[in-house]
Amino acid sequence: MLKLLPLPLLLATLLAAALAGCGGSDEPEEESATPAGAVAEIKIIKTMLADAASQVRAGDADIAEETVGDAYLEHFEHVEGPLGERDHELMEELEEAISTDLRRDIADGQSADELEDAVDDISDDLDRAVEALER
Repeated sequence: MLKLLPLPLLLATLLAAALAGCGGSDEPEEESATPAGAVAEIKIIKTMLADAASQVRAGDADIAEETVGDAYLEHFEHVEGPLGERDHELMEELEEAISTDLRRDIADGQSADELEDAVDDISDDLDRAVEALER
């Protein structure tokens, strides 16, 4: 004979099953990111940093600083775990360059040319990160 679960227990069971299959893990996202996902995030980061350099050139330093902050917080966080496993030193260099150095340079009023040079250097390092992630 088939036994039916009480409605609250049935709902709790269904919810637990749904969460287990849909990323309901307590594990932080950056730790569960894949190398392929990190490569996709790097493409977004490179675009955002180029946008920030253009924003500085247009006189929008505050917006540029926000763009760099978003690139770090919303995207580089997903790169840290996978890249750290492949090249921890490069991950730390990129983290410092994006989260601190570039934002400080913008806040300090560096010229658009200087910021574009910094973004180019970071972009080169991001290309190295992609190579490390694709190994």
